[in-house]
Amino acid sequence: MIWLTSDLHIFHGNIIRYCNRNYASVNEMNEALIKNWNAVVSPEDIVWNLGDFAFCSYDQFIKLLSRLNGKINVILGNHDKVIVKNKDRLLSSHRLESIQHYAEIYYEKQLFILFHYAMRIWNHRHHGSILLYGHSHGTLPPIGKSVDVGIDCKEITSEYRPVSIE
Repeated sequence: MIWLTSDLHIFHGNIIRYCNRNYASVNEMNEALIKNWNAVVSPEDIVWNLGDFAFCSYDQFIKLLSRLNGKINVILGNHDKVIVKNKDRLLSSHRLESIQHYAEIYYEKQLFILFHYAMRIWNHRHHGSILLYGHSHGTLPPIGKSVDVGIDCKEITSEYRPVSIE
């Protein structure tokens, strides 16, 4: 199974207020996001996190990754400084499967474009490809075949969890 998510902002206390997340504290939010992730993602599943994963130190990030199911791939967002700074260590230790700015994947012969940011035009848009993005926290209407897969996008899920590519 392939799962998608974006903009978890784990350890980012201000995101609770910015996005009206229903949590009393950053610790409550973090624990809920981890629980919700693991409720749907199995250890062998593939996860694509489309950016803004966590605001924390490297040690905190390693502990976080050890608690999350799945083979995790990261599309870098504008707040993924700990991942950028420690890219080689994260990849060589196999904590993350891949770290990149952009990806194209096929699922059941359907082309998906993975990027942190929404775009008005993307590769093969006029041939049926689907853009999956985050960053906007559910505030941008879709254009064509584009979908905000961020956890704050209530049109996809109101459960603060990854969503299936299906």
